[in-house]
Amino acid sequence: MSEKMKDILEDFHDNGIYVPRRTIELFGEVNLEMFKNVFKNLHVLDNTPGDINIIINSEGGDVTQGKAIYQAIKGCQNHVTGIVYGEASSAASFILQSCDSRIMTPDSFLMLHVGEEGMGSNHPRNIDRLHAFYRSNEAWMEDVYLKRIKEKRKRYTRHQLKSMLQFDKFLSPQESLDLGLIDQIKERL
Repeated sequence: MSEKMKDILEDFHDNGIYVPRRTIELFGEVNLEMFKNVFKNLHVLDNTPGDINIIINSEGGDVTQGKAIYQAIKGCQNHVTGIVYGEASSAASFILQSCDSRIMTPDSFLMLHVGEEGMGSNHPRNIDRLHAFYRSNEAWMEDVYLKRIKEKRKRYTRHQLKSMLQFDKFLSPQESLDLGLIDQIKERL
């Protein structure tokens, strides 16, 4: 193996980017570290023309960092394809929606929900403000899902979505396709 190839592979293992295939990994917990890597890697690949692939296998995590990743992907000039291997749960499920094309492998799944709340202080006014903040995040997520669903199911309502999201909702690739949350199911990519 050449030194150049060793450097490319080392970069992939260290930073989650494989430049020859224009691929970025989005693995594990959605957090600030993931945002930093995805943001830097998107800038490297989006600086030159060509499709970008994002491989997703994530249990989700921090909504704020997920929204930041979502916006970074939406800001790409190149076509971005999100490919789910394993799972795209919670924040990862709405990150997937930012991609121009969305694919799931046959044994993968999506998990959608409104998230979880963590209260950092018991002061009543802080709790009120946190609840308001969480409700605004919930409405934002609903908007993201609803926009994609309505592309396929024009009459799908926010009420139907809220009902589905009352508890964690696990979706198979076929259910995700039927809802319009992905574009295709592919075994080999």
